[in-house]
Formats: sequence, C-alpha cells, structure tokens
Amino acid sequence: MKKTKTFNVMLCGPGDVAKEIAIAREVIAEWNQQNFESLNCGLKDHHWDTDAVPSMAARGQAVINHDLIDSADLVVAIFWRRLGTPTGLHDSGTVEEITRAQSRGIPVMLYFSKIEDTRPVQDPDQWDMVQAFEAKARASGLPWTFQSRNDFRKRFADHLHKRVLEIVAQKPKTKVKKSKPSIEQNATGTGNFQVAGDGNAFHVKLSSTRPPKIVIAPSPECLTPSEQRRVAAWIEELAVLMEAVEGKTEAKSRGQLWNRLKSYCDVQKYEQIESSKLPKVEDWVRFVRREIQDKARSKMPSVFRAGKIPAIKASMQRMGRTNEDYYPEIAVRLKMRRFSSLKDLPGKDLERVYRLVLRDSKAF
Repeated sequence: MKKTKTFNVMLCGPGDVAKEIAIAREVIAEWNQQNFESLNCGLKDHHWDTDAVPSMAARGQAVINHDLIDSADLVVAIFWRRLGTPTGLHDSGTVEEITRAQSRGIPVMLYFSKIEDTRPVQDPDQWDMVQAFEAKARASGLPWTFQSRNDFRKRFADHLHKRVLEIVAQKPKTKVKKSKPSIEQNATGTGNFQVAGDGNAFHVKLSSTRPPKIVIAPSPECLTPSEQRRVAAWIEELAVLMEAVEGKTEAKSRGQLWNRLKSYCDVQKYEQIESSKLPKVEDWVRFVRREIQDKARSKMPSVFRAGKIPAIKASMQRMGRTNEDYYPEIAVRLKMRRFSSLKDLPGKDLERVYRLVLRDSKAF
C-alpha cells in the first residue's frame, strides 16, 4: 500500500487580500481533486486566522512562525495596497513570514495585485511601503502581478501545479552509514574482571552493572516549562534579527545570546533562572532588541524603522496624542522641518523624535 504525502501550503497576506486568500484555498482544493490519485499526495492550506493557536508563551508573530511557517513546504504571499502591521522586527507580519521562510530554504511564491480601485488610498504610508517592498523583491527574485481576481486564479493554478511537481520530485536526502572497521581481539578473565586486546594494548572492562542515574528535580522556584519556551522564543526572535542585521549565522547569534542571558542572570543554565526574574529577562530582551535595531540604522533602515515607529505610536496612544496635534509640536521643540509621517523622516531625525516621545511618555 502506497503512503500518501501531505504538503503544507502557508497563505500569507494583509487584510485587504482576504478575497485572494479565499481564491487560493479554492485553487488548492481543486488541485487536490485533480491530482491526489495520480501523484499520491495532497495539499493542506494554512492561514494564521484559522490555524494559529492562542498562546502567551512568546510574541504573537513568533508563535505563528514556529507553528505554521517552520512546518510549511510552500509559502504563498499576496499584497495589494497594504503591507501590514509592523512586528517589531519587520515592516509587517507577512514580510517577516517571507523572510523566515527564505532563511529556512522554504520556497516562496510572491504576488502583487494590480487590481484598480476607484476608492482613494486610505493609508499612503502603507501604499508606499508596498511599492518599496515590490521593488526590493524584483531586485532579488521574480514576484508575479495580476490585473484581476480571475487572472490570479488562473495564474496561481498554473504556478501551484508546477511548484508542487518540483517539490514532489525532490528526493529526501538519506544518510549513508559509515561502516566501522572491524577489530579482532580476544578476551580472557574470570568473574567481574576481563582483559581484552590485540597484544599491544589492553582495556579493562568491569562487567558489573552501571550505577543508577541520579536525576535532580529542578527547583520549584525556577522557570516552568512554559516559561522556558517563552524565553527560548525570545532568544530565537533576537537571533533571527541579529542574523539579518549583523550578518552572523543564526546558530552563532543564538549561542551568543544564550551566553549573554546566562551571564546577565548569573546562572550556569537558563533553566536555573528563577520565575520571579522573568520580568527582568523580558526587560533584557527589549534592551537587546533595541540595541540590534539601532545597529540597523544605516545597513537595514527598514529594520531600524520597524523598531522605532511602533514604539512611538504606542507611546502616543498611551498619552492620547494624535498626528495632527503632536507632530507640529515635536517639530517646533526639536527645531526641525514639519512632517506628516514618521516614514518621511531620515534615520537621525527619527531617533530624535523617538527619544523625545519616550521622555514625554515617562513624564505623562
């Protein structure tokens, strides 16, 4: 009896492409009906709003990454007039999902809708970000565009079939076991003592049973398993960010971060961190995140802005300030040109605004 294979297809995109996501699901269902028997495999579509499981163990996007992106065999991302909500690491959740998939060698099919909309653009910043991201994508890959939803349905069906055939054709790598050289030896002895060797060396083997393994239960004051997973997710998030900004491998970044955290908490193993110190660890994570994002000002402006702009917006919301009344005040206080959008500010001015807003927020 043949074993069937199921491939996971992750569908990504901001809220304004909900209709395209629904079409993609219909195309996947049609593909299964037409090809399951002949190819002996099926496709399972996933989307965060139907397949993500509520969790407070880590940052929301990190949970989606771990539960859905990392187990995907194919990622399909669609954009129209919105890029999405910043995650703190990237300009949007969809952008982070694409970056995550690419870093793990998961194929990505990227689409940009060119459907005309007579309504005015509600968020010019979002539209500008989509255009900038599309230009960046074209410089490094081959994204696709469509003029209508019927066009998308037809094109996506063709592309999906070709891509799945490529995935099916990839044979899993099998590890070749290395044969160990045989060693001829004789053994003599009685009781619990034996001597074995080839005449040039000998080895002593005690045939008595091994001593019992002693397992020491963790202190009840230490991190619980769920808290350990939360800390591990934070480190994973920082490692991905460090890899993108500093050019180090994710494994090396992760190792450095673990060492820094253990030194910060003065423990040999992170499991020894006390639960009462979890807020302190979270403060450390925020500090390291800002530290890495600050390094991205010149090398990766999008990462730098993805860290600063959400923090400014959150502080403004906490103080009840709006763009219309606060931005002109900031410009006067900092003696800079008036601005209507944070995305229009150069990195140096954005940093100045960020520091002023934080000071205001603390004094509020």
